[in-house]
Amino acid sequence: MNPADPQEELFDVVNENDEVVGEAIRREVHLDPKLIHRVVHIWIINDKGEILLQQRSMKKDKAPGMWDISCGGHVRKGHDPELTAERELEEELGIKADCKLIKKYVQGHAEQTEMVYLYYANHNGPFTFNDGEVEQVKFYSREDAIKFIETDPLASFFAIQQIPMVFEYLEKTK
Repeated sequence: MNPADPQEELFDVVNENDEVVGEAIRREVHLDPKLIHRVVHIWIINDKGEILLQQRSMKKDKAPGMWDISCGGHVRKGHDPELTAERELEEELGIKADCKLIKKYVQGHAEQTEMVYLYYANHNGPFTFNDGEVEQVKFYSREDAIKFIETDPLASFFAIQQIPMVFEYLEKTK
């Protein structure tokens, strides 16, 4: 195993109750939907109540160029999801912000199953990122974000699924 290879990164495998039941490397969890692994998804909200979408780098191996969650990543073996979320914000967007948990849930796909920790954080930018992760970012009003995910073929699955969840949660907690 080569720890410098991202495909060799080690993750906790959890059950549907988010209890650790084993471990596996990235390559394995991305090819076996029985191996539930943790991920963090963070949506950035600015002071105007707008939501930040990220266009994934054209260099990404999965979904290059798609408009997606503001920031996200995998939770490494033994790591805390909230600390992972805050680390991902620094790595992908060059910011520090407190992440607030909206909910966690299991999301199955054809090749993999994830325990999604869904967060939001308040930040107005500016953002800095390396070109290996992010192509560009853009804030959208609630109305424009909903219109975007309903009509644009470059809106990712998670953008379509989670943007309404985030706005619904923020509305309930006003």
